[in-house]
Amino acid sequence: MSRTLYEISQDLLGLYEHMETLGGDVSSPEVEQAIDAWFAALGQERDDKLDNYAALIQELETRAQVRKDEAKRLADRARRDAEHAAYLKGRLLGFFEQHGMKTVETRRYRLTMQRSGGKAPVVLKTDDPESLPEAFQRVRISADLNAIREALEHGETLDFAELGERSAYIRIS
Repeated sequence: MSRTLYEISQDLLGLYEHMETLGGDVSSPEVEQAIDAWFAALGQERDDKLDNYAALIQELETRAQVRKDEAKRLADRARRDAEHAAYLKGRLLGFFEQHGMKTVETRRYRLTMQRSGGKAPVVLKTDDPESLPEAFQRVRISADLNAIREALEHGETLDFAELGERSAYIRIS
């Protein structure tokens, strides 16, 4: 019967606690050999479980990457299809405008040229928003995390920030 990592870990902790109650003294060679064998068996069971655990993680990571790659491939195809459809609609719009057509009924569709609703679009005559008058600019303020990190690393005390702990992760190699 396969045991969980938690169960194996509990057994190892139980052995440690038992040894602590004996004061760490194992005077009989038979007892020492029995404990060594028990510990080795638990260690091997633990290692087998960890090996299988790592294999499952790698299988899932590999599958996730394959699925991401396939999703990217399909997204690229969908983007190309949308671009082709937009191109063809643009050509159709040009045809309608060139021939002064507003609506055409076909066997399957009703094609209508119409103007977009909503507010009229704003067309800027410049690519440089800083050249616009201040009343027509939007300013966004954000924290300069690099400057804050550098100040903290140089021993400054900042009441609004502190250095956090780096995260931990498992690397399987």
